[in-house]
Amino acid sequence: MNESVLIGKSERFLDQIKRREISLSGIESPEKFLTLYTYLKKNMDTLQDMRETMEIKGYTAPYRSINKYGRPLSGEAKAEDMYDISRHTQYFRLNAAAKKNILDRVKSAMSSHRIAIGHLEEFATMECESCHHKYSGHELSLLTGGNCQCGGDNLSLHVNKEAVYRLEIIPFLPLSGDYMVKLSELSPHSRVAFRSMVRILKQEKRGIVKTVSLVIKIMEDGRWVRKRVTIDAQDEANYEKEIRSQYGSNARIEMMQFHRKKPSIINDKQMQTALSLGYVKYAETEILNFLPDLLEKSLSNMEKVKEYREALEVAERNANKYENGDEPESLKKFFLKKELEERGLLDDGVLPETIQEDLKKKESIEKSLFLEIPRIYILWDLLHYYLTTSYDRRNKYSGPFPYLRPSLDSNQIKAFKDFKQDVVQIMQDHLPLKIEYVHNMGKVLSSKFAVEKKMKGLHLQMGPALGAAILSIEGDIPTKKTSELFSISLKDVQKEKETLETLQKPATSKAKQFMAMMKK
Repeated sequence: MNESVLIGKSERFLDQIKRREISLSGIESPEKFLTLYTYLKKNMDTLQDMRETMEIKGYTAPYRSINKYGRPLSGEAKAEDMYDISRHTQYFRLNAAAKKNILDRVKSAMSSHRIAIGHLEEFATMECESCHHKYSGHELSLLTGGNCQCGGDNLSLHVNKEAVYRLEIIPFLPLSGDYMVKLSELSPHSRVAFRSMVRILKQEKRGIVKTVSLVIKIMEDGRWVRKRVTIDAQDEANYEKEIRSQYGSNARIEMMQFHRKKPSIINDKQMQTALSLGYVKYAETEILNFLPDLLEKSLSNMEKVKEYREALEVAERNANKYENGDEPESLKKFFLKKELEERGLLDDGVLPETIQEDLKKKESIEKSLFLEIPRIYILWDLLHYYLTTSYDRRNKYSGPFPYLRPSLDSNQIKAFKDFKQDVVQIMQDHLPLKIEYVHNMGKVLSSKFAVEKKMKGLHLQMGPALGAAILSIEGDIPTKKTSELFSISLKDVQKEKETLETLQKPATSKAKQFMAMMKK
């Protein structure tokens, strides 16, 4: 396929995605759910094909071909030749930029689709009313035709109340790869929140050795030859023995170089951007819905604050009319004072202290909400997901957070800073949410990972109730509350809590034997 044809076809497809509005209305209906799920899956397949084609055609390194063009290596060049070289170089550079941009958009769109599909797969289980076969997770893709494998078309939907998902972020994901456009649409506070969200998801694990480069000396055809080889790093590995097993008993290691990798909590740049955008824009929309009511209750005179904001907007517009003004800030202050005087908001030429206090309070509330609420949303969902899923499930299935690390080290856990209690209270008062303030979230997560590590290899099931029990113990939250937060039976949480407490202080011989097994 011609380069321009491929780029044009890709852009038209992405623009088509952008024009379609994603609606979650009636999502609990089997028909509406499957329609949205099928649409996203088909888009994902098309995007995957596009990406593979582009990578085969060298879109991952588009500027490499430009190196072939430039000044002659020797001899004098004519002016006409230099003009042609410059013109051709500019053409190839523009073409390379177009390739890089379209591949970037396709990758961004794929990340967003993967997130959306993951949340939908967590949200529901489909059941065939004819054969009663249940479809969940990746199995839902078998229903994209609308029929069960038995041929039945009567399907029912069951919401997975115990699972972790936030479907509300799907309409705000850059599904068409337009993440730069969506970034520009964010408010100033939300842009700051977006950057802080990306930093959270980029929190790196301490460097772990992934590969080892070695310079070895081996005997070939009666003479010594040096070779550079790279092998995967292994704990307590005897590299000399491994080299000799591959290259003969005469092989000798002359130099070793260890290559370390620092994986992030979400170990993919495009995924970090898409998740952050989805959560920040969703939070911004939620905040704007209840902010007027909150400010009305929090400020002494909301009407005068509104008048001041209107006067400020008028002053800015008037100041902007003078494009060549030497002092735009001075003009703005002049027009603002004039507007405030006309509106009767000044007292002896000065803004009353009560209005000044209200303006400071309004700015403080808005800054706190726009910065904290997106962080609370995503950290709560990540905490919930880590607590209610097993290591094996996180390792094998991407779920709602693709490229999520199955476990975190002490440095990555630092990203889980405690929420601000006052902001959590505001969210509980104004939003229909199941979110609670958790004291020392890092300790809660560390306890979950420690239990997983001890139980590894014992073939014991780790259900969601175990995570709720750990949250109750380490987070100092009543058992009934954690069962409500995670939509889990109170009886199951109490049972797991008793098990954990028994493990800490085994009383019976059976419990002591179990603890001995865990310590091995």
